[in-house]
Amino acid sequence: MKFYQSIFFILLFCFPFYKAQDLPKVKLNQFRNSYAQDYKNDTLSLKIEDPLSCPLRIRVFSDYLKSENLIDDTLKVMANENSFAEIKIFAKNINIEKIKFNINQAFGDDRKVIKQNDLALPFPKGKTYNIMQSNKGSFSHDDDYNKYAVDFDMKTGDTITSADDGFVVGVIKDYEFGKDDKKWAPYSNFITIYHPKSGLFTQYVHLKKDGSFVKVGDAVKRDQPIGLSGATGFASGEHLHFNVLVPEKGKTLRSVPFSFENDLPSQSLKKNMKVTNK
Repeated sequence: MKFYQSIFFILLFCFPFYKAQDLPKVKLNQFRNSYAQDYKNDTLSLKIEDPLSCPLRIRVFSDYLKSENLIDDTLKVMANENSFAEIKIFAKNINIEKIKFNINQAFGDDRKVIKQNDLALPFPKGKTYNIMQSNKGSFSHDDDYNKYAVDFDMKTGDTITSADDGFVVGVIKDYEFGKDDKKWAPYSNFITIYHPKSGLFTQYVHLKKDGSFVKVGDAVKRDQPIGLSGATGFASGEHLHFNVLVPEKGKTLRSVPFSFENDLPSQSLKKNMKVTNK
């Protein structure tokens, strides 16, 4: 009898843990916007909102419009910050109910000249952290989006600060778990900030559940606390993944080398180095 009781308690303990490691069923978006379409006077109008304090590159495609020879291929349009982009197509005698738009969006204007400046370390003054993974690290800094990221060994609940003045353009905060498995890469909590003076975007990744102090649209100052570190998404343990990105023509964003203040280039940071925010 005691044997079966032991088995019961083991299963009772393990089952919730196993369920907790299941991949989330829903992929969350870091910002939301809306679009509206209208058809009158033989003109199809599509109006897409940019609710962010940064430009959005928008790509629009419709199988129906392509089959009717009303468009040649994907339509590309730029929406300026806190505004709308509008597309108008002359289209006589179309079936409006058959039109379904595939809309893809990417941060930033890839024509903007980037003016890099030294950034603040993404944690409070007086704190010291080890480097867990440096630029071009083989674990997860092995693609164009993450190549020059730096991982700090921050524990769950440690405070994250903004690297510069800017505007919050993306927040995901509702994921709870993470795992050392690339399948978990889309399920991190993170904050994206746009820095209009330089044209850079910074991202702060693997935050704990509900670990964001900010929301989309907020203005933030350099060194301002913005969130709490964690281990959500594709992570081998608790840490902060800090990345600096710029718009890439024909794609979304790409990771770039950068420098922290006090003459600390990101490319000089190596695994196990201690870094102090003086």
